[in-house]
Amino acid sequence: MTATTPAATFAALTPAVPAVSVSIASPPKVTFSLTDGSGNAIIGFGSTSKSATATVASYPNLAFSLAKLVPGTNGSPSKWVSYIVTSVPTTTTAATGQRPGTDNTGTLVDNKNGTYTYTFYRDITKVKDEIAAMTLTAPNAAADLGDLTYEPNLTHRLTIQISGNAPGTGTNTANGVQVTTGVPMTNPVNAIYDFIPATGKAVATTDTQRQVVAIANCNECHEKLAFHGGGRIDTQYCVVCHTDQRKYGRSNVASTANAFPALTETATVNATTGITSYSYTPSTYVADGAVSGDFPNLVHKIHQGKELVKQNYNYANVAFNNKGFSMLGGGQKMCSKCHDNTKAAQADNWNTVPSRLACGACHDGINFATGAGTTLGGATTGHVGKAQSNDGTCALCHGAADIKTYHQTENITKHNPTVATGLANFTYEIKSAAVNATTNDLTVVFKISKDGTALTSLAPTGFTGSPGFLLAWAESQDGITTPVDYNNQVAQVGKQAQAKTATLTGATGPDSSGYFTRVVPSASAFPAGAKMRAVALQSYYTQAAGTGGIAAATGRHTISAVKAVTGDTERRKVVDPAKCSNCHEWFEGHGGSRVFAPESPSLVCVLCHVPGMATSGRGISDATWDTYVAAGRLSAADDKILTDWGFDKTKTNRALQFPVTTNNMKDMIHGIHKGRERVTPFMDARDRTPSAITLLDFRRMDFPGKINNCETCHIAGTYSNVSTSALASTYESIDAAYKAGPATTALAKAALNQANADDKVTSPFAAACVSCHDSVAAQSHAATQGGLIQGTRTAFQAKATPGAGEACATCHGTGKAEDIAVKHK
Repeated sequence: MTATTPAATFAALTPAVPAVSVSIASPPKVTFSLTDGSGNAIIGFGSTSKSATATVASYPNLAFSLAKLVPGTNGSPSKWVSYIVTSVPTTTTAATGQRPGTDNTGTLVDNKNGTYTYTFYRDITKVKDEIAAMTLTAPNAAADLGDLTYEPNLTHRLTIQISGNAPGTGTNTANGVQVTTGVPMTNPVNAIYDFIPATGKAVATTDTQRQVVAIANCNECHEKLAFHGGGRIDTQYCVVCHTDQRKYGRSNVASTANAFPALTETATVNATTGITSYSYTPSTYVADGAVSGDFPNLVHKIHQGKELVKQNYNYANVAFNNKGFSMLGGGQKMCSKCHDNTKAAQADNWNTVPSRLACGACHDGINFATGAGTTLGGATTGHVGKAQSNDGTCALCHGAADIKTYHQTENITKHNPTVATGLANFTYEIKSAAVNATTNDLTVVFKISKDGTALTSLAPTGFTGSPGFLLAWAESQDGITTPVDYNNQVAQVGKQAQAKTATLTGATGPDSSGYFTRVVPSASAFPAGAKMRAVALQSYYTQAAGTGGIAAATGRHTISAVKAVTGDTERRKVVDPAKCSNCHEWFEGHGGSRVFAPESPSLVCVLCHVPGMATSGRGISDATWDTYVAAGRLSAADDKILTDWGFDKTKTNRALQFPVTTNNMKDMIHGIHKGRERVTPFMDARDRTPSAITLLDFRRMDFPGKINNCETCHIAGTYSNVSTSALASTYESIDAAYKAGPATTALAKAALNQANADDKVTSPFAAACVSCHDSVAAQSHAATQGGLIQGTRTAFQAKATPGAGEACATCHGTGKAEDIAVKHK
């Protein structure tokens, strides 16, 4: 690896560090080997760079850190203390203290056999004395860097970061040293080596260790976490810099009534991409004494997000309260999702070593010093144990079994294997769904089990509510005789292409195997001639208070079952529910009525979220709106959305100000997941009268994984092409009366009743793409290839074969030059 190595070769390098040894004399010296993905030695690695003001050269492709693990006392957890807390002097500045960083200005020797020796610039055995000799001014304080005593008998961690851009071919004329330029390394590496300096040996199972989370768990949702230029990819590396030493140079910010100073949000539009980013002031680097950048505090607060008690957090433009955790139903409580004891040796610390730091990071409303505060549920009762000056007594009240109980969610899932004693758990099964060819009656044979035992009554004692059926189908539409999408085309006034519903009323049984039979008469079932018919058993029972000894009535959300009608073609499957569950565990839609999980054979969502479904919010009358406002049903989050939309609450027919968009599954999910990386965020107002008005805006949402990797959600081989029998996505419903105007909310609602000639629609291939790639340039490109972007339904129907006029697959189809499956990795 030299300056003459092709940049592409360097970028594609898959380095490994198979061997490491460390000696800490004065200063530390590291010997390590470096191989490529095939185990071949890498020789010639390590170009240097030097700025005009630097006194020493650095190695831009390498970074090293060293930290010691200090055992906890009085019940507290162990913690890392970094030694890399002094700056490198320049020609104009002297060395001073700094927050934990890395060392890459030492001396690297290439041994020309695939091994290298790096000697640190900093002598960690002298760092404590160096800091003590410095004259520091507030808010810099030596005490904030902790005890920097070199302690060779403690566990130490060395990290080696291999990353950065390919070396360039020019030189810096100011100093004659090689400049680093070129393409970035695609596969950066973080080598982690835990050892005992006194013996020079790697740590053993009997030595003090701290590995409470594995990056593999994080990457189930995040796919490949990469920070600080993309070179830091392992939580075991993160923790040696993100220590409580990050309070150095920061002033404490105090809250008042559970709120820090109000944040000022600045929106900045990228002139090239059109994408808006957000920044915030002021910062809360130290918030009520808690160090925001300390890893357990930082990560817990990011994931607790909008459910934090205190408001207006801001750490390096990460506004914690704006974050939403993707596991619904208080999924943050499922600590084992991240803390997996099969992947990290000390993962069970979350329940065996409770501490004010870890617990208080989520339960941030509690003041442990006084015992006062606000709980996550909003109670002002404070800490049940009252004042807590140290962690020594935490476990007396919060034993491991108790903590697991506190962190149970209400449904049994992979990372929540048990629920509170007394709660019942249901499962649904559809054995068959058949349509009588003569009468068109639908017969569904199904089973509902409670705690593994089939029900003998569909109205079990102690439970209210009931599951029910959804019926979805496809009919000829827009010149497409056999659509590959459900469209639920028969007009259902006010239902806007939603699936039909049917109750369990009238079901007979059960038979000897526990199956009931429900015959849905033709008039309530599928229309004659319908194709691709399917039935879902969905919604749930609510367990009444007292039943099973539970204190409060509790909905027993249950995974929906979906079954195609016997003999019908099943709807295509393009998404793997198990992949969705990496981030969502269960996905609970519509208040928990529609649930899918890893074991779901199909997505229940697609039965209703069909191409003909569009925004319904413009049909909300002023009277309904006023009723909801008077009842206090609009939250602070709703008000923020309305402000972002420039919504005037006083206008007549005010709902006509709402944005409109499609609710078709692919467009909606693409748009939501693209989040803040869209030029125009996904915005939706849904009329759920009489239960609710739902406002959705994703302009500040971060997708946790790699948004360009379609196989994060999709099944391989299912998304490079779009069938010519796919339907156009409806973005706005416009019938003749609504078009003629003057527009009213009543006319807007009436327009939803059926497909209309003037509906705004987007053709199917273009719809899949522009729901993510929504810039003007991207939409124009799709249009030049035959895509219809929010044109009229009449225009879509006018195509010789609707859908076939799109030429997108010519370049983007399977095996083509710009194959979507190849480009979206």
